[in-house]
Amino acid sequence: MDEISLDPNWEVFLMKKSVIWSIIIAVIVIAGGGFVFYNHESSNHTNVSTSAYATQMSQGKDAAKEEKYDDAADHFNHAYELKATSEAKTYAKQAENMSDAITYAKRAHYTTALTSVQKVIDAKAGYQVLTTKGKELKTTLTKVEENYENEIQPLQDAAQKAEANKDWQKAINNYEEILELSYINGKYYQAIKKDAEASIKADKKKLKEAKENKASAKSSTSSNAASSSSDSRYSENDHTVNGSNVSLSTQDQIRNRLKALGISPNPWSPQDLINLYRYATTQGHKTPNDITKSDVENYLKP
Repeated sequence: MDEISLDPNWEVFLMKKSVIWSIIIAVIVIAGGGFVFYNHESSNHTNVSTSAYATQMSQGKDAAKEEKYDDAADHFNHAYELKATSEAKTYAKQAENMSDAITYAKRAHYTTALTSVQKVIDAKAGYQVLTTKGKELKTTLTKVEENYENEIQPLQDAAQKAEANKDWQKAINNYEEILELSYINGKYYQAIKKDAEASIKADKKKLKEAKENKASAKSSTSSNAASSSSDSRYSENDHTVNGSNVSLSTQDQIRNRLKALGISPNPWSPQDLINLYRYATTQGHKTPNDITKSDVENYLKP
């Protein structure tokens, strides 16, 4: 049987075709391998992200149960960065509002605190643990606000009014009443307690200064009595009252009477004592023991 002889051109064509198919097959294999590799890597990345997300969400829930709301918010926000779910976003906002509510309450901003905690309660599809804790906190803060409005604030207002009138002792008494309240050591009253303590300290200082100024003025008034002998109403060397000399014994009685009236006799000269006694007799007070505080005050008037 004779062998079939192929045209050389045809042989070349077949060789080229074979090469082309080899190239096509190689491209398909490479592309397929790349696709498989991409899918594998993408799947691995997705699995890693999902696992990290779940870890952050779990840690956030644990922190919320322990009432570590700042930590809980950080975990939920991190989870949201890994996987932007409405669940992570809602939980994070709830935790942030719980933290805000507590901060406001500790600063005695109770109305603002209650507004924040209400947002925790009203969150749609929120974390049940946070919702429950939000309701508990609302109950606590509602009672705290009632105590403030019904007992603390009236005492604060009274103290501030007394301070405006420079009645420092009354102001101190009102602040001390605040510190005597049975619940004042609670954690949501600490700002009020601290303010009351600081106000008492400041008002005691002002009270002391007021007393010192009053004593100084009183001493000055008494000192003025020592120089009152030059007053034209009284004679410098007149040692008589109703025509009789005032004895040293009588002068001692006058000094004792001044002490009994709460007035220091030290600045008073013998002539001042006699002049005071003379004035008192014109008011119907015939003996040293009859001298009144009004007699002294009127005698010292210019």
